[in-house]
Amino acid sequence: MAEPLDENQSRFGVITGDVGLLTQGAEHWIEPHEGLPLEPGDHIRTGEDGTVELVMSDNALWIVQPKTDVVVEHTEVNAGHLDLADGRLIGKVDSQRTAGTVQDWEFDTPAAVVAIRGTEFGLTAAKQEGTHLGVFEGKVDFQPAETAAGPQPVTEVPSGHETVASRGRPIQTFTKFTATMSSLASLRQGLRSRQKVIQNTWSPFTPTVRKELRRRFVSVPPKRHYVRRVAPRKPHHETPQTP
Repeated sequence: MAEPLDENQSRFGVITGDVGLLTQGAEHWIEPHEGLPLEPGDHIRTGEDGTVELVMSDNALWIVQPKTDVVVEHTEVNAGHLDLADGRLIGKVDSQRTAGTVQDWEFDTPAAVVAIRGTEFGLTAAKQEGTHLGVFEGKVDFQPAETAAGPQPVTEVPSGHETVASRGRPIQTFTKFTATMSSLASLRQGLRSRQKVIQNTWSPFTPTVRKELRRRFVSVPPKRHYVRRVAPRKPHHETPQTP
């Protein structure tokens, strides 16, 4: 089986403000560094003034906004799965450069699963407001969370539309973005500019380099030593012999 760091090129991009990283098995949060490879199980949290770029490849970029919690579940060169528990992000997959290559990026939220193939989009998740998906360019598949009745149908959301899913309610689709989604849409130019810079300066990491960067900046969680408890032996009582 391939090592997790061998299967992908994902890494942290530009980091501003309060951003924390909790690696799988670790007890304490640390500050991530630009260029640090992402590994399955990484939990990223941004504070009130924090933003962070998650560079999945030279063609896929997510910019996580303030007050957001996201976990990296799985990443490959052209595919990945992340959990957006709470907060907001904006993303882009350059479909022109990925023509002929299948892109399969998924975001799991409490109220829906969002599948990205090649587009620009905004995504928000909150327990009360549910999941909001705004498609700025292209099309995105949107599937509400499974209910007691089973899996819900997938809705294809076209450009210029916003779809909302809340648990226990039917999905809603709007042809005009809400205020929150409009604020994310206003960040599109910066998103595009950053992706161009990344594409022009992209340099793949070898597995050795990725492992060395993780070792340098991320401490390996200490191994837990378990002591096997052995139940005390019951005393052996001999049966008296009859004379």
